[in-house]
Amino acid sequence: MTDKPLRKAARKRLERRIVARIDDFPRQHRALESAMAAFGDEFELAQFRRAFETSDDINAYNDVQAVERAAARVQGYVGDMAMDGVRLAGPPSDPAGGEGFRATHAFETLRDAKVIDAGLCRRLARAQKGRSQIEHEYPGLRAGRVHDTAILIRETSLEFFTRFRTWVEPHLGEC
Repeated sequence: MTDKPLRKAARKRLERRIVARIDDFPRQHRALESAMAAFGDEFELAQFRRAFETSDDINAYNDVQAVERAAARVQGYVGDMAMDGVRLAGPPSDPAGGEGFRATHAFETLRDAKVIDAGLCRRLARAQKGRSQIEHEYPGLRAGRVHDTAILIRETSLEFFTRFRTWVEPHLGEC
């Protein structure tokens, strides 16, 4: 991590971003749960797969896209909170932020700082990879991978959010 402290304006921007995501996270998580519920109470893989693979039922396919978008948004929030929290609170990290700094590095930094445990760190890294595949490798992606990623994000994001919020709140000024 760089030894240079954040400038006051940069610190305030980070604080506002973190607070905005903390405030909006519950709504985004509910949107993910709602999108998943379109495929049954237990988010049925067979039902999801049929909608994922359809060429005829565009409404069913739009339900798939709602799951994908909600999962990507929730995991995006998790990654952004982790990266911004590390930058704000300053636990040692490598690399020092900016170019090359990724959510997985932030998860590892939070693990090393005992904010999250090793198991959650691994699951968050898998969720981040799944999100990236949904966003960037879609044509070759299978329904089962998207389904598994959505479930993983639903589960890990809540656990992360609870731990992160408890850890970061003392580092936030009055936003």
